Amino acid sequence: PEGTWYTEAVRWAASEHIVDGYSIEHFAPNDNVSREQLATILWRYAKYKGTDTLPADHINISGYTDAAHISDWACEGMQWAVDAGLITGVGNELLSPETDASRAQVATMLMRYGRMIS
Repeated sequence: PEGTWYTEAVRWAASEHIVDGYSIEHFAPNDNVSREQLATILWRYAKYKGTDTLPADHINISGYTDAAHISDWACEGMQWAVDAGLITGVGNELLSPETDASRAQVATMLMRYGRMIS
């Protein structure tokens, strides 16, 4: 919605193709973010900033037993995030791509991204 504290940030991120909505009419900024959504946002931002130096589409993450549960639109982002060390499994060789990211997971991924680019 117009006039919220995040309106301009979302508008900018969408214009740069860093974030997308669920559809053209449905963005849902107050929804929780999944692990695959966060990985994809960071990957797209890295591409925008020119810090994406890893060929995401060549990274094999099939060792994770739930790799097939990664959404098609999130595959490259998840591959990049795993290879960059931003995201790791949650135990038992699971990525849990569709699970909501906890605050701790978000903070960890942001910290790791910050270290990666510094």
